[in-house]
Amino acid sequence: MKFNMMSESNDQKNIQSTPAAKDSISAHRAFVYSACAPGWGEIYADFRIQGYATLSLFVTMSAWFTWTLVKIIKNVAVQLFDSLNGFTPFVLPELPLITIGISFFGIYFIWLWAMLSAVDAAIKQRRNIEDPLQASVGWAALISWLCPGAGQIYTNDRRFGFIVFTAYLVGLVLMVPAYTQMFQAISDLTKNGQLPTHNPYAIIDLVHELIAEVNYSFGKLFQESVKNFAIAGTMAALRQGPLQADTKFLRPSLAFGTGLLGLGWLCPGSGQLLQGRSRIGWGLFAGYVGSQILIGIFLGQDFITVKTADKLAWLSVLVQWSAMIEAPLAMRSTRFS
Repeated sequence: MKFNMMSESNDQKNIQSTPAAKDSISAHRAFVYSACAPGWGEIYADFRIQGYATLSLFVTMSAWFTWTLVKIIKNVAVQLFDSLNGFTPFVLPELPLITIGISFFGIYFIWLWAMLSAVDAAIKQRRNIEDPLQASVGWAALISWLCPGAGQIYTNDRRFGFIVFTAYLVGLVLMVPAYTQMFQAISDLTKNGQLPTHNPYAIIDLVHELIAEVNYSFGKLFQESVKNFAIAGTMAALRQGPLQADTKFLRPSLAFGTGLLGLGWLCPGSGQLLQGRSRIGWGLFAGYVGSQILIGIFLGQDFITVKTADKLAWLSVLVQWSAMIEAPLAMRSTRFS
């Protein structure tokens, strides 16, 4: 009897020590944790040192940005009250653009890295305990939209995920000159008194032109193209991988039709790629991204004005709506399965 009890106890210990008996780590939960509090997702996935390091960097950058912003607001308030009291005319003080830019992009980079690292850590832990990889279309789209590259890691393409993530960061860096130029232009207009404060419509038109130049700058277009590619690539990987034999996205259904409609709005062509129709999916993707890039090139070379660019922007909108409508309609046919 004693021997049997000892044998049963040893068997229970062996069962508890096997990978299958360990708690499963959810990549979805890790992602949400790090999106809410950078580092929390890594801690949840049992990468504690890495998680606490991420959290510490995020807190440091946030404190730096907040302190800089408070100083700017204080200086602007002093100038404003002096001008209202008639002591001096209102002049926008020198803005520490470099400091505020570095601290802000530092916060954003750490936030992105925390989400990417959380998904990567969760996937590693799932492999260690021999759990199957998760495959949710909704989560994959959300992960790729918030953090380009993380979707590729979610679909088990870690190397390509880091490449996409790096490309997205390069896009952020390339955007810096455009934003710097915009803020400098506004600052110069304010300092020189050239801002038409008596005409609010003229101010709106001026700001709109500056924002349009930023939106169609090379860095902004590159970044948006990478984000759209990350979403489209994730949907294609899901369809070619864990959802290869799943035909539910082709059957008429209000829920899936709504989902495909949303994917078409988020990234034109991604719904078609999820359905396994690569040719039309990538064609719609190329039409949407390509039209925006062409407008950016024409505007950057002064071939067109901002007003003309606004009119031509309807081309990408038409592609977007075409992708949104076509994918749900195609569910009525199963010949793409």
